[in-house]
Amino acid sequence: MVTKKLLFVTATRADFSKLKSLIRIANKKKEFSIYVVITGMHVINKYGSTYKEVQKFFKFKSKIFKFKNQSIGDRLEIIMSKTIKKFSKIVKKIKPDLIIIHGDRVEALACASVGSLNHILTAHIEGGEVSGTIDDTMRHTITKLSHAHFVGSNAAKKRIIKMGEIKKNIFNIGSPDIDFIVNEKISNISFIKKRYGIFFKKFAILLWHPVTSKIHSLKEETKNLLNIIKNFKMNFVVIFPNNDPGSGIIINEYKKIKKNNFKILKNLRFEYFLGLLKSSNYIIGNSSSAIYEAPMLHTPGINIGDRQHNRTKTKAVINFEIDNLNENKINKFIDNYRPIKKKYFGYGNSDKKFIKILMKKNFWEIPKQKFFSDI
Repeated sequence: MVTKKLLFVTATRADFSKLKSLIRIANKKKEFSIYVVITGMHVINKYGSTYKEVQKFFKFKSKIFKFKNQSIGDRLEIIMSKTIKKFSKIVKKIKPDLIIIHGDRVEALACASVGSLNHILTAHIEGGEVSGTIDDTMRHTITKLSHAHFVGSNAAKKRIIKMGEIKKNIFNIGSPDIDFIVNEKISNISFIKKRYGIFFKKFAILLWHPVTSKIHSLKEETKNLLNIIKNFKMNFVVIFPNNDPGSGIIINEYKKIKKNNFKILKNLRFEYFLGLLKSSNYIIGNSSSAIYEAPMLHTPGINIGDRQHNRTKTKAVINFEIDNLNENKINKFIDNYRPIKKKYFGYGNSDKKFIKILMKKNFWEIPKQKFFSDI
């Protein structure tokens, strides 16, 4: 097989956790030449300049392209237009054989648009998921712009088939971040606590992201959430939200916290996050980490609001609205918590499944001209 150029795009700490194992295994194959675009929240100092962590992961820095695609206050459509313009120049320069994007962020939508309009084979990781917010609109649009679909579950595969995508171009590889949990040694909690100045013996993790369609009520909801959990008999490690519009509102409320039982972090490496998650009493908020990673680490998940309300339902997660959030109910749930045995999102071998598919000749014969497949 002639060497193929693979162009991966990462714009958030979450999507990088999903792409790491795929990039690593592809880079070991002489059949592929790997390129990585770093943008989005990675290059914003406010969120910890996480591009540095991405760069540390790679030994081939000459094949990394980094650009800033937003200014404070930019609306999503402005961020999208800036991303398209800059990504288009990179694509023109390196002429990739395959663009690989993840999830439902505006950067993934922008890059999928460039791939589709330039007739470049585009692969979407973890399409077909549902959450119940604007993320669904973004994710499903990316699916329709992409040619190949690497999904995390059979339920996701069925949804993509319903969207008119060709069945043979949909591959269930599981969720790639599970690869790290299963195959890598998770960092020692004492080391992590020392590194980030966490002095709590027991703690929970708070991860609270903006819902872009409900920004009008975000400040009040964040205030209410913090006022409630301030009275919990629990310490909290609070991690900054993603960089969606409204994140500044959340961060401003975090800055007002004066209590000693809160430790606020801009960001931390995925492997350190997993170490914290494994040792925490529970994770609370509206992050998909409560759905995906927490059950694999036997950590109870407390989901708040509707950002994840259409996700896969398991007994590992309990759902609350802010108004009925109650510490006694949470403690009762934790006391009765039992690890789930079913592996909803794979067994930690997504990378091996992914590379096996890419090594097949017929993968590269997927038509660039898409056709709607009627059920």
